[in-house]
Amino acid sequence: LEKQVSALKTREQELLDLQRMRQETVDLIVHDLRNPLNVIVNVLELLDVTLPPAVREDNQQLLEVGHAAYNRMKRLVDTLLDTSRLESGEARLDLWKTDIAQLIQAAVSSMALSSFQKDVHFVTRIQEALPTVMLDAERIERVVCNLLDNAVKHTPRGAITIAAALEGEHIKVSVNDTGPGIPPAERERIFARFTQVEGEETRRRGFGLGLRFCYLAVQAHGGAIWVETGDDGIGSQFVFTLPV
Repeated sequence: LEKQVSALKTREQELLDLQRMRQETVDLIVHDLRNPLNVIVNVLELLDVTLPPAVREDNQQLLEVGHAAYNRMKRLVDTLLDTSRLESGEARLDLWKTDIAQLIQAAVSSMALSSFQKDVHFVTRIQEALPTVMLDAERIERVVCNLLDNAVKHTPRGAITIAAALEGEHIKVSVNDTGPGIPPAERERIFARFTQVEGEETRRRGFGLGLRFCYLAVQAHGGAIWVETGDDGIGSQFVFTLPV
């Protein structure tokens, strides 16, 4: 028994060391990725203010594509770092009174270009006069962006509906796509790290870290997140709640 206890303690220490090494590696990767990202956005902003008006107008769409790509990459980098910190309990929430309707509209605006490129459009159904909520607005906006991004990826064309309403002591937010849907047996597993599930299409439907981050961020706010069948039995509907 003493030998078994000793072996377990050794194994536990090995796992702790691996976890520490993983976090250090993630921090290094994020740091190395952020430097070129900062250069890219600085160049885009410099072009925006130095190009002659006529040239800037002719190339406005290219500048918007560059900014959209930068914002997407920044979300991915921040998600990579945040997922590890939330899992280890090291992340601290920066809570402020937040207008959830404005937050959703900002997320929708930031995803407008990618939706246009995929021939899909967003429909918002936000209840009027929603109460302000104590949130880490940057993280929850990233949750909404991740859900919208997944919906855009897996919706061939048509509408993606995002709704928000007060239900009891919680605000309920949902993103409904019209894609191939997710089998019921896979609906809990997709919130794990690096999960891919088989959709109705032949290719695999991969979610990487995006949904894992969503799960951890919503949970850190005292909320819940899940996926169910979309409206009229079409597609998927991702739902999360936040306490008022």
